[in-house]
Amino acid sequence: MNMMRLKQYSDMQKKLSKKATLRAANYDLNACAIQGEIQSQTLVKDKQDSKLHGVENNFPAVLVDANQHYQNDLRSRQEELEKKQKEEEDAMFKKFEAERRAVATEADKEIELEWESKLKDLIAMWEKNCIDEKEFQKRKAEARKDFDAKKNVRLRNKTMRVAQKQQRETSALVDRQGDVMLKLIKDQKEQLAKDMQEQLENAKHKASSGDTESEEAAEWLEGLGEESLNIEEVVTDIIGMTEAPPPKAPRNRKSDIMPDEEDDDFNKVFDDHVATVAENEQTTFTELVHILTGPFMSDLSKARAIYRWITYKDLNNIQFSETGMDSPMGLLRGIKYGTETYHTLFKRLCSYAGLHCTEVNGKSKSVGYEPGMKFEGNSYRNTWNAVLIDGEWRLVQCNWGARFLVINKDKNESKPKEVDEKDDSIKYQYDEHYFLTDPEDFIQEFFPNKQEWQLLDNKISLEDFENQPLVRSIFFHLGLKFKKTYPAVMDASELGSVDVRITVPEEIAQDTAFLYQLRYCEKSKMQELEYCGVKLERFVYQSIQGNEVVYSVHVPTNGEYYLQIFASKMDATRPGQVSSIEGVKLKCVCKFKIIRNSKEEHMYALPNCAPGEWGPNKAARQFQMTAVSHQSGIITAENNLKVKFTLGMPLVFLAKLRMNGVDDKYFQDFIDAQFDDHHLRVKVGFPLSGQYGLDIYAKPKSAPADQPLAHACKYLVNVTDVQNPVDIGVAEIATALETCMGNWGALPEIQKYSVVPQTHTNWKIKTKLSQTVIKFQVPQDVVITAHLVKEPNEDHKDHLNIQRQGSDVVAITAHGIKSAGNYMVMVFSRMDSDDSTVYSNIFNYLIQRE
Repeated sequence: MNMMRLKQYSDMQKKLSKKATLRAANYDLNACAIQGEIQSQTLVKDKQDSKLHGVENNFPAVLVDANQHYQNDLRSRQEELEKKQKEEEDAMFKKFEAERRAVATEADKEIELEWESKLKDLIAMWEKNCIDEKEFQKRKAEARKDFDAKKNVRLRNKTMRVAQKQQRETSALVDRQGDVMLKLIKDQKEQLAKDMQEQLENAKHKASSGDTESEEAAEWLEGLGEESLNIEEVVTDIIGMTEAPPPKAPRNRKSDIMPDEEDDDFNKVFDDHVATVAENEQTTFTELVHILTGPFMSDLSKARAIYRWITYKDLNNIQFSETGMDSPMGLLRGIKYGTETYHTLFKRLCSYAGLHCTEVNGKSKSVGYEPGMKFEGNSYRNTWNAVLIDGEWRLVQCNWGARFLVINKDKNESKPKEVDEKDDSIKYQYDEHYFLTDPEDFIQEFFPNKQEWQLLDNKISLEDFENQPLVRSIFFHLGLKFKKTYPAVMDASELGSVDVRITVPEEIAQDTAFLYQLRYCEKSKMQELEYCGVKLERFVYQSIQGNEVVYSVHVPTNGEYYLQIFASKMDATRPGQVSSIEGVKLKCVCKFKIIRNSKEEHMYALPNCAPGEWGPNKAARQFQMTAVSHQSGIITAENNLKVKFTLGMPLVFLAKLRMNGVDDKYFQDFIDAQFDDHHLRVKVGFPLSGQYGLDIYAKPKSAPADQPLAHACKYLVNVTDVQNPVDIGVAEIATALETCMGNWGALPEIQKYSVVPQTHTNWKIKTKLSQTVIKFQVPQDVVITAHLVKEPNEDHKDHLNIQRQGSDVVAITAHGIKSAGNYMVMVFSRMDSDDSTVYSNIFNYLIQRE
């Protein structure tokens, strides 16, 4: 370690020493080598003042001296032991290297034998004039290339099997060596206890001797007091701490023993210390652990320092200057060559710190696992640690703690981004959740082979584990709870409906954003996010009711689906600015499988509004808008509607009305947004009965003119009775059928609007499918609508969806056509600038459903 780093470490130790003193009352000091630190630090009465001014350590000098001597002597003995253990490990690594060379040689021989056989066949074909020399050379080169690739695959598979065996051997070696190291530390602790007992007896003797030192000794003994420090108890506890009890449920939750997460000052000093150690190289495990855990006295602090060090270092991408498994490349050669895992390394470092630690084998809901999957054979095997803290076993998963995936939501996308593991957009963060995870939370993702390592009073079966929803760490970070117990696989009702309710802590409810994704389970359709041209997200109604997030799912048709829910805590809005979900890192909270097997017809999609939650809560969070007239996301109206908000800041607005099967631009004359610096009033006059979506967009009044408006909120409006419906220009069914007879295909008016059919130029469409997608090339200034009728006069307009794709393509999807018969699709258009509501018939299709 260079001089600059040495000074940084020294400064860090001083800060940590001071911070540990300040945090002693509730941080990590209930199982320290010199117990009683909690009591001695109760001299610090005002924690807030002490953070500013610092406090000196209040241990009696005899304990400080004894502990210092203990630490120095322990390090010396550990270095001696480690040197001997390294010789054993070096021999093991040489054996490993020989095994891998043997595997490589075996793979080479196997492939060469196969290659010689293949080459012999090619030569025979050439000699028999089955192929000419040119073809022979071509086939030979191709075969050689194939065999080289085959050799690499075979070598990789063989090496993987050898590596797994070597991992087991390394783990067993670390177990044996760890037991010896713990025995050494136990012996040293017992010697420390003996020395401390002698110090106590000497002090008592001096206090009663009447000599010159008696007064000082008496004052020291009196100073210990019942409320401060009982050395006799310390002696007993030090010896007792060296024995590991059998696994059982801990008495306290993690939150009861961990420091306050809001103490950013302390956490920063702690993490800075770990970073300083991690960014330097140490030549022995003894040196590493003494530097890393030196400032700390408790089991908890030491374990957390080790966990943070492992999760801080990018162990999978460490670069070594020397090659060869048996070279003295450093402490982490096992990680480099795959013979040592994160959990084995954690166990090893814990033994050097005097902490009892073991590996736990089992199953996990890791990458690739989906809700409802059964654990069969060796699938989804995993290993983690249990470490003894304050005499209680706690669970740790270092590997997952260093692999916290986040996905940046693209503001132009309406769904969470699907990413590949090789994608540069994947980021990894340290995850505190997997350090001392509470057993009832840990069992959501990990199931041990040995039941006792569930560390639960009420054990669960593997079937119970499989039936639990897929839950990720952010669920616990945010303090979320399910409103009731939900299974991993949910059966939809006859109407295809499923509800999921999640409770959010009230203190973060206004600062937490939620999104979702609904997709098919079938592998062949997993990348499809639409049903009949309609996005699947439009079959989910998300709302926030108080501190509950509600997902009402109505899957469109029979089949199996995944509902994945994402969440993230948003930054608090700065004064005068508007927070936004754009750019928020979305993390998977939970995931369910939904199965629908119903005789009912397919469900209809919600209006094509902006994605996300319904209701005014989003507007309150992001734009300081308070709903006055309608607090719920669902509104029932008749002829017209008035929506009112009060404003916490001056804004400008745009409101849009949407309805399935009708172009949005048609409704621009039926909606009006009036606002000043303090109020917003949206007035709507509905032209027809039916279901509408009301989108409201906003931006600060002070924002640049070219800054686009952001989505503020949306309402779902069910209009039950319009007394004076407005003719939207589409002919009545009867007259439309009369018009169609003898007028199929493109009509003369189509040229006026420069509309060109893209997918179906022939007017007659025969199909056995329940849906047909017809696409037209349509100029931006032309509005398209359509009508669907089944012969003779059945109105099927609800089975029609119209969507503009890009700037010049309109897709008309006729869906849910399940019964045989003749269906007519009538396409109409008008100019966007035309104030008239009259549409011209431009194309008529006949769909013959077989």
